[in-house]
Amino acid sequence: MTGSNTTPDEATSERPADPFKPLGNETRLEILRVLYDHLQSASREATLSYSTLRSEVGVADKGNFNYHLRQLDGLFVERGDKTETTTDTHSSSNSDSRTSTDSSLDGYRLTFAGFEIAKVIDVDAWRSHEPCGPVVLEDPRENPVETSTNETDDEPTAQDPLTATYEDSVVEIRRGDDLLYAHAVRPTGAAARGMAVDELLDTASTLWRHTVEQLLENICPYCHAPIERTLEYTPDRRWEHTFSANCDECGSLGGSHVGIVAITHPEAIAFCWDHGLDLTSTRVWSLPFVDDDAVTVLSDEPRRVRLDIEFETVRLELVVNDDVRIVDTERVCRGES
Repeated sequence: MTGSNTTPDEATSERPADPFKPLGNETRLEILRVLYDHLQSASREATLSYSTLRSEVGVADKGNFNYHLRQLDGLFVERGDKTETTTDTHSSSNSDSRTSTDSSLDGYRLTFAGFEIAKVIDVDAWRSHEPCGPVVLEDPRENPVETSTNETDDEPTAQDPLTATYEDSVVEIRRGDDLLYAHAVRPTGAAARGMAVDELLDTASTLWRHTVEQLLENICPYCHAPIERTLEYTPDRRWEHTFSANCDECGSLGGSHVGIVAITHPEAIAFCWDHGLDLTSTRVWSLPFVDDDAVTVLSDEPRRVRLDIEFETVRLELVVNDDVRIVDTERVCRGES
């Protein structure tokens, strides 16, 4: 494993054989739900007392409740009375020393893992919703038609339109049957925006941008482990010039068109800003250089490509290497070779 000094066997032995086994019980799930609901109306550090927790979970048998609470303790639930302890050291005898505990912290709260699990299983967060779309989007290309001709006449053939849908909690951007972008948007957030497609698209674009930023910073967006990126040539897909990302822990993370690497580069951001294009807010699928027409192959082994961001009189050339890093930039007046 890249960046690790442990063998796969050693890494595996450190993990619980079945980390979800403690969740296989309705009482334990209800404990998580009650603590999660409490967290929504209190601070992250706030705890719920034992008596209140048992009452809200609704288990009369104290021994039965304690058993289920112990199965969660330390992994998904933690006590809040760990550090606020003081000792009276004025006595010369250790036997006379007195210890007191701040009772305001004496209770239970979710660990971070517990919070993540509770959020995932929260029914309201992923409740069913009516699908939205498809909606035809404005095409970012100057000439969104095929250069080839029909079999019947000399007119160019219109390409499939760019469309957006929101279904099964995912915003998808497609061209014809080809999926170009996809990102989950929780139905609670969609409902809070009135299921308005325009706002859903802004939300999905922002989330996708943050995911791409993590990939380009070598961070897995799920487990935060280091990842590997690879520049690829995919002639059988809508985009030929793409990159993929892979995490040793989470597996394939997908990828995107190579042009997307420009959205975090300071030279590209400044260049586009100077010419009226804000890379920090423009919807990612609206960027004209996220397209094969903006890519020139410089070498195959190792693979290197040049990405061109063009305006009327000038273009910015970005050289991307085989691990999807921009290694060189140059501003060129259009017309220069």
